[in-house]
Amino acid sequence: MFERLRERLIISGTLEAVTPLHIGSGKPELEIGEVDMPILRTPDGQPYVPGSSLKGRVRAEAERIAREMGMEVCNPPDVKEMCGTKKKSPDEFCICCRIFGTAGDVSVASKVKFRDAYPLEEVKSILERTGIAIDRKKGTVAKGALYTIEAVPAGTKFGLEIVADNLSDDELKLLFAALKSVEDSALGGSSSRGFGKVKISISEVCRRTAGYYLGEEEEQRFRGEDLKRWLREKGISDECILH
Repeated sequence: MFERLRERLIISGTLEAVTPLHIGSGKPELEIGEVDMPILRTPDGQPYVPGSSLKGRVRAEAERIAREMGMEVCNPPDVKEMCGTKKKSPDEFCICCRIFGTAGDVSVASKVKFRDAYPLEEVKSILERTGIAIDRKKGTVAKGALYTIEAVPAGTKFGLEIVADNLSDDELKLLFAALKSVEDSALGGSSSRGFGKVKISISEVCRRTAGYYLGEEEEQRFRGEDLKRWLREKGISDECILH
């Protein structure tokens, strides 16, 4: 699957928070006076969306779409239920494992890499919301239930870059469909409280081959009408992810 570099696509665009966005830091211990649910920040204090979070959400949506379309899909994250354990060869893997990789006896890396997404402009203020946890058994407010949660303000835009190696047309089509599906679902935490609606816009696809890296071929860049035409040639609606 990775012995040769047939084609590399560098997919660029933006990810915009349509509603407040909470990507949690997962900080296990908090100091007195700190926010209970802080967002993830760079060392200089700016929020960002890790590539692992993006990849996880896109894969989850790809699996849902593939199952609905009657495709065989394994059951991550349980390694025993993934193609790497249940199948003998990568040629037998489900389409999602072919795209996003699999663990197990036949472990295969992902064909797609999601770069960490950083804000295009400095984020000068972070939202803080107060919430109340409910005891589900009693249906009443839980003891010590008041908490605070941080979120990136709506309108914040992050740079988006996805690098994809050797995708078939069917795999590329599912990747774009999953990106669109993330828009219609949510990214990050507290989605039931209205957080996490995002807009994904693809502005450019750059195609490079082994010949490009040897200095023997030119790269191809698709933007605007050329990008729409290229997507249609791949069987992807030009309205799928272009805003």
